[in-house]
Amino acid sequence: MNQNEENALEEGHELVPVSRQTNGYDTTWIATSGLILFIAGFLRFFWIELKPLHHDEGVNGHFLTNLFRNGVYHYDPGNYHGPDLYFLSLSFSKVFGLNTTSVRFSVAIFGFLTVVLALYLKRFLGRTGTLATAFFLALSPGMVFISRYFIHEILFVFLSLSIVVAVLMFFYNEKLGIGGIIWMALLMMVCFMPVSVMGTSVLGLTGYYPILAVRLAIVVVECVLIFFVLRMLLDWKSGRPVYLMLAAASFALLYATKETGFITHGTMLIALACVFIWNKFPGSLFKKPKLLYVALAFPALIGVVKIAAVAFYYDDSKTFLKQIYTFFSGSNGPNQIWLLAIIMLMCAVSAISYFLFAFRVTPEFEGFENPVPVADRLRGWGTADKALVGAAVFFVVTYLIVLFFTSFFQYPSDLPNFFRAYAFWAKTGTTDHTQNGRLAYFRWLMEIESPLLVLSAIGFMVSLVLRKHRFVIFTGFWAWGLTAAYTIISYKTPWLALSFTLPMAVCAGYLIGSFLESGDKVLKIAGAVLGILASVILAYQTYDQNFVRHDDEEMPYVYAHTRRGFEDMITEIRKFSDRSTKKKEIVLDVVSQDYWPMPWYVNDFKHANFHGRMIDNSDAEVIVGKSDQATELAEKFGSRYKFIGEYPLRPGVELWLLVRNDLAAGEGKSIYEKMGK
Repeated sequence: MNQNEENALEEGHELVPVSRQTNGYDTTWIATSGLILFIAGFLRFFWIELKPLHHDEGVNGHFLTNLFRNGVYHYDPGNYHGPDLYFLSLSFSKVFGLNTTSVRFSVAIFGFLTVVLALYLKRFLGRTGTLATAFFLALSPGMVFISRYFIHEILFVFLSLSIVVAVLMFFYNEKLGIGGIIWMALLMMVCFMPVSVMGTSVLGLTGYYPILAVRLAIVVVECVLIFFVLRMLLDWKSGRPVYLMLAAASFALLYATKETGFITHGTMLIALACVFIWNKFPGSLFKKPKLLYVALAFPALIGVVKIAAVAFYYDDSKTFLKQIYTFFSGSNGPNQIWLLAIIMLMCAVSAISYFLFAFRVTPEFEGFENPVPVADRLRGWGTADKALVGAAVFFVVTYLIVLFFTSFFQYPSDLPNFFRAYAFWAKTGTTDHTQNGRLAYFRWLMEIESPLLVLSAIGFMVSLVLRKHRFVIFTGFWAWGLTAAYTIISYKTPWLALSFTLPMAVCAGYLIGSFLESGDKVLKIAGAVLGILASVILAYQTYDQNFVRHDDEEMPYVYAHTRRGFEDMITEIRKFSDRSTKKKEIVLDVVSQDYWPMPWYVNDFKHANFHGRMIDNSDAEVIVGKSDQATELAEKFGSRYKFIGEYPLRPGVELWLLVRNDLAAGEGKSIYEKMGK
């Protein structure tokens, strides 16, 4: 080790292979990163209103509408989600309006930022591995699909990665960068928000402009305070403590997003323990010639486990294989056997590549360079520094939990509901959404995220064999530990798979990067082939999932989704309201028990009544019922209303649109005629 390397270690920095060092700007890195981010942004924001809102989006829209118009939100553990999404979306709605585009943008931005965060892993995955990870996240069909949804899941994924990145930046002595400064400034703005909102109430001001003027003045003062606080933090250990504060904030916000944060954090802690235990094995175990035997032992062990699992869950396994074949064969959709063939080719190349690695790799294999750990990560930190950081972390977690679960201190009595939520979750986790089968996540991932599933498994095995890359070993245990946890839990919905798709993408990117950066030509070729096959599969399936079959129930992430024909009914309702002299003052009675997300689409109608059951009498201009209510609809409204059309809500639910005779103006037909009487 030369003098420069010794100095680098003394300062707490890793040793980066010379081949990866660059002078000045790395134009290739910047250009490639920019292209990946452009693809990620395009896929998430382009035509974001294409698919109609899902049932859950409609419910979230209902809470947001109430918060937007009345300033009221009460956290209810029975809703199974935290409050932060509504407050984040509120800011977008205030600027861009209460509409589908603005609320989905408020989620899509975090889908985009997840890809940005992945680029911060360059120090730990290398240039190529990081770019491959970011590209896989940018192309992932599930990441794109749920980023274009107004639900909590993509924010949950972003915060999970944010915790990991912030902790890594702290422990590897990274000086606080521009990204951390911006994130911290935004966090402090959120923390100061109650002052600007409640300040006008304390002063007893009335009128739009006086309130606006005072709030702007308070915001200016807050910005000045934030500026000086940030300067102080930047001078404290080069701003490193800020990373722990950001990790603490992400930790708190994860629980303010979804109550299932404890599963993610629990799995991360178990993964850390597994890394510690794994690294306790004697180093000689992984030296040649024993390295080869260890490498071959993993697929053999996995094979034994698979055989045992198939024998124990024979019926589940047979159903699993049948469902996979049905999905690709076109039995219930387009024939995509050609895609299944490409996936099988990728699986074969992955297996061959692993065995090539096992026979050709050496312990000094360049592609698996591990960041050098800092011997004393808190070197030079006094007791006072450690106590201050601990106090700051505790304060950030506590403050943000209280802030969001009391709706910015408006309803302190709501705070105990944060703890009651776990009783609700324990019940729904074993009773709801249990019809998808024990192997649902493996089936969904194999159908739509197969490159990440397969490559992450190989990448994880490679990292275990060489035992040199602790971060990837941690990520592998995180990915497959979460997969196991959610597989055991009876409650299964496809968007939950994103929690382990994220670390799977990291392991997959690591594998591709390591092969491509290796000095072995055969492994370079294998890495290139795998990268191309994975990209082709993900790109096609992202296009198919998000822009073609976005409401096809056969697609894994399309889960009880609203059909595109539903929006035709909304168009008809607006047509008749425009025809009426009352315009949006018309009365709309919805007597179907199934109607979400309809409240969102008619939230500008002042007299939209969602009864959810048949009513005895109505003089509304428009009535929406359900097809299985046909007899009752005919008996109560047959003489006074015209049947305009039947529209799909979701699979198995058809809605009928009835318009009063005077407003129908000759359009439609009688309900009895529709019934064939």
